[in-house]
Amino acid sequence: MSRVRFSPDDLLLTRFGEAPGPLVEVLAGLIELRCRTPATVPRALPARWAVRARRAFPATARPLLDLIPPALPCPSFVAPPAPDLDEGLEMVRATPRSVLREEVAVSWQGANRPPLWLRALADGEAEAVETVVRALRAFYLACIAPYWSRIVATFRADVADRIPALATGGLAEVLGTLHQTLAWRDNSLERSWRTGDCSLDGHGLLLLPSALWTGPPLFCDQSPEFGGNALIYQARPPVTACGTNGSGDLAGLLGQTRAAVLHALRTPRSTTELAASVGTSAPSASQHATALRASGLVHTVRRGRSVHHSLTPLGRGLLNGNLNAH
Repeated sequence: MSRVRFSPDDLLLTRFGEAPGPLVEVLAGLIELRCRTPATVPRALPARWAVRARRAFPATARPLLDLIPPALPCPSFVAPPAPDLDEGLEMVRATPRSVLREEVAVSWQGANRPPLWLRALADGEAEAVETVVRALRAFYLACIAPYWSRIVATFRADVADRIPALATGGLAEVLGTLHQTLAWRDNSLERSWRTGDCSLDGHGLLLLPSALWTGPPLFCDQSPEFGGNALIYQARPPVTACGTNGSGDLAGLLGQTRAAVLHALRTPRSTTELAASVGTSAPSASQHATALRASGLVHTVRRGRSVHHSLTPLGRGLLNGNLNAH
């Protein structure tokens, strides 16, 4: 059992990321490729992504196969949570030599001696660091960028799905629901699959849902100038449009996006939350909700400056396969 201890300042500074981090998804994707085969990946996007990423893997990114081991732990300096690729790569380029020496040593656990370039990286040699930067960029462009819109939609949907828990139970409840291996007790986040305690040193924790990661949450402990402390966890996938029997009947009746909106409204949502859940813009979500309201499937109310939508009995009955519901 491992505990991440939170001070009052840490609780105040703990928040969700504003957007997915390109290099966070690079690290998550690389570990998935090293640790798992497509047959063991449980969700649709990572499974399809892994097959195509293996085909698209660029030669320039091959040094990452030396740096990212086939089993945890792994170096975290390659994954600053910056929402901009170039900003993140600059952070990698500026990694202190002491961090490189520590993390590269941990990452190389093979029986043989590490490659010469990896030993140079541990010594902080500039050309070795540039090798990592080039490899990260190449992997992102070839294997991550083509899926970026899906990754963003998954990120937004996960954060939107957790807003009700945050509103009713506060941050403590949210932290305890991120993954089955996490639990909130006595101002600490317990991790059942790790050993050793740590503290956040008053810097808080950045919560980052990942579209590609499928394992237990990854904890990255970094100084604030390099992105700070981050918890990378498996994101819930966005609501997809499917029929009551999984055959796509509802999508055929309403259209893909309106069916997704109807599914998303199993939980009442504001227009902004609804847009994030289905991966569309707020005006588009509002238009689809208006059309569903005109059909008697959705009920809409205004609360202050925001508009909230929920299913009517008829809408819920349609989702449940009972078209005679009133």
